[in-house]
Amino acid sequence: MPARADDPGTLADRLARVQQEQARQQQRLSALQSQQGELRQTLAALQAQLAQSNADLAPIAARAQAIEAQLAEAQLQFSHDQLAYLKHLRSFQADIRKLYALGGIRWLEFVFSARSFDDLMNRTIYLQQISVGELQLARKIRAERDALDAQRQLLAQARAELAPLLDTLQTRANAIAGHVASVANYDSQLGSLRRQTIIRLAYETEAALAALRGAGASYAANCPPAAPAGSVRFCGHGWGHGVGLGQWGAKGMALAGLNYRFIDQHFYTGTTWSSLDTRNPPIHVAVLWGAANYRVVPSGPAQLIAGNRVVNLGAGQAVSLTLSGGVQKVVPTSAATRLTVYGPSGRYHQYRGTIVGQPSGGLLYVINTLPIEDYLRGLSEVPSSWPLEAIKAQIVAARCYALTHLGSMALYDVDDTTQFQVYRGVDAESGPQNAAVDQTAGQVLRYGGRVIEAFFSASDGGHTANVSDVFGGSLATYPYLKGVLDPWDIVAPRHTWYTGIYSYATLERVYFSSADVATYGHLKGFDLRDRDASDRLNTVGLIGTRGVKRVGVSAFLHAFNRSTLTGHDVLWNEMFGTTPATTWRYW
Repeated sequence: MPARADDPGTLADRLARVQQEQARQQQRLSALQSQQGELRQTLAALQAQLAQSNADLAPIAARAQAIEAQLAEAQLQFSHDQLAYLKHLRSFQADIRKLYALGGIRWLEFVFSARSFDDLMNRTIYLQQISVGELQLARKIRAERDALDAQRQLLAQARAELAPLLDTLQTRANAIAGHVASVANYDSQLGSLRRQTIIRLAYETEAALAALRGAGASYAANCPPAAPAGSVRFCGHGWGHGVGLGQWGAKGMALAGLNYRFIDQHFYTGTTWSSLDTRNPPIHVAVLWGAANYRVVPSGPAQLIAGNRVVNLGAGQAVSLTLSGGVQKVVPTSAATRLTVYGPSGRYHQYRGTIVGQPSGGLLYVINTLPIEDYLRGLSEVPSSWPLEAIKAQIVAARCYALTHLGSMALYDVDDTTQFQVYRGVDAESGPQNAAVDQTAGQVLRYGGRVIEAFFSASDGGHTANVSDVFGGSLATYPYLKGVLDPWDIVAPRHTWYTGIYSYATLERVYFSSADVATYGHLKGFDLRDRDASDRLNTVGLIGTRGVKRVGVSAFLHAFNRSTLTGHDVLWNEMFGTTPATTWRYW
């Protein structure tokens, strides 16, 4: 999940925008749930089709199997008859040898050595009977062979007739099975995306509230001295989830004279450089969505396309996008035309490319479609005042992130919030950012032949995090998102942050209920040893006089940052410890 490097405008305004975005994201979650329901209905229908195809295929397969069984039975009978014939033939030959060669007499001598006419006839009839029997047996075997050949021809014909139908049904079954797998996979992706959206909504709200609460706070470069006995203060580093490129660390590296290629490969372990033609592939960015009406005003010539209707527009001629209006597109007809979008609160942003009004699930989505390189010009992730090499490193990461999210949603690829990347269109363009886009055009990072999913965050506090420790899953899936040291993050304004001194009695009121006090006793310390590979906390142990209550670090931060007992102090992220402490190495 990307995070911004600087706070835009005032913190109160930012909180208001986050709350607006939260409402939009909730609408988006509802749409996702609706899409999931439709997909599951489609999945059930496809599974029914697959079952029907298998049922259609079963009689044909049974028929083929029956013919195969008949052929096998005929072949077996033929083998038995052939074996009987061979046995009889051997017996006949043995008898002939005995008869024709008795005492060395040949068969002619056997016939003409008869002692009388009756003896001659008897010997001739005997030989004739043997010959007739052999001829009958030969004819029987020949007839069986002909019948077997006829059955073979019938089977071959049946096979030839069945083969196209079998192939068609098998292809259909394979296609349906593939479609079922595809729909099931997409349904799984939607479920995962919905879960991530909920997590990120909470993250953004917490971050905005923390920024508002800690407005104006400034910190020294090092943690302050230890708190007196019976009390504690917290001190930590960084602000953001810490996965992938650290934006402030990239700035520090650029200030140290390092170029963008070195910067990116430092944060994305084991990657290689590659170039793609990204001038034409479009990206679809959802910039607004809801049940309201929206207006689009072109700065120059454009066209409104709604179904078969095409209307030419002049500069300043507004178009109203409504939920009941169907799909509507506002397309510039001049390369210089820009489109300004207005929402219920007034002017939103101005954009390159096309604006599409797309109704779906009871909401109207306003989608900006434009080439990826132009999309990168409108990102608002790092200030244009930063060193160019840091901006270029950010642009390459953003290009990779955008490419890996093409087709990630049904209606669009990304939106313009920190759910994906912060995008403000033409309003965010600047000379340095356009130069960074032009000078890195098409450049991407790959791992294992694939473009990487380039996560980034604001300040990593001196060490990035393993993606598996923050977002779950396996590091083997994203081996390039492995935690690395980042000493250059020291230039970040919240590289080091800390709180005031609090007594354990005060913090007990923050973290312990009366039932907790009855169970665990009174708070007397913290167990902060459960950390991931980057020294970010996983859980916090609240040590009482009678036991230890363990809570997740997110719940611990939430309780501190929203308590009236902790004033304007903020715990900015999970990389922190207490003073005094001897269990954390980043003091």
